[in-house]
Amino acid sequence: MLAWAGGAALWIAITFIEWLIRGREDRPQPVAEMPGGTSRQKLTRPLIMFATIRALAMAGTTALAFGLNLSHGYWLPIATMVAMKPSLEQTTLVAAQRLAGALIGAVAAGLLLLVPASEHGLRLFAVDRGLEVVALVLLAHGAALRFWNYALYCAAIAAGVLILVDLPQPSDYAAEGYRVLWTLCGVGISLFVMLLTGLLAKHTAKGLRTHS
Repeated sequence: MLAWAGGAALWIAITFIEWLIRGREDRPQPVAEMPGGTSRQKLTRPLIMFATIRALAMAGTTALAFGLNLSHGYWLPIATMVAMKPSLEQTTLVAAQRLAGALIGAVAAGLLLLVPASEHGLRLFAVDRGLEVVALVLLAHGAALRFWNYALYCAAIAAGVLILVDLPQPSDYAAEGYRVLWTLCGVGISLFVMLLTGLLAKHTAKGLRTHS
C-alpha cells in the first residue's frame, strides 16, 4: 500500500510540475489506454506463418529451459517471446532495448543488494522491508514507463524482480547474472529465427519468380 501510494503521489507531482512548466495548457493524452488495434483481423498466410514460427520458438526455448533444468531458465522463453516481432527490424530494436534494460536493472539491483549484505538483526529486518518497498515502487513505475521508454521499463521491472528474488541471499548475485545471460540468449534466438525466416521467404519468392 505504501509503495503504490508513494508511486501515485510521485507521478501526480511530476505531471503537475510538467503541466505548470508547459503553461498550464491541456494537452492530448500521450499514450492510449489500449494502444494498437483491437479489432478482429483476417487470418492471412503471413499472420499464420508468424504465429506458427513464434509458437515453435517458444516451445523450443521452454523445452531448453525446463528440460535442461536451467537455473532461472524461465527468463529464456520470456525474453524470446517478448523480443520476437513480425519483422527483423522490430525484433532487433526490441532485443537491444530489452538487453540494455536487463543490464541496467541487474546492475541497479546488485548495488541496492549491497546494503543488506553487511547488516544483521533488527537493522537487517528494517533494510529488507525498505528494499521490498523500493522493489514495489520500481515495479509500479515500470508500468508507467512502458510506453515512454521500453529500455527503462525493462530496467525498472528487472531491478524490482531481482531485488525481491535475491533478498533472502543478498550477497549471491547468481540471479542477476542468469537474468542477463538468458535475456541475451532469448533475444539472440529471436533474431536468429527472424533472420532465418526472412532468408527463407526471399529464397521462396526467388524460386517462384524463376519458375514463373
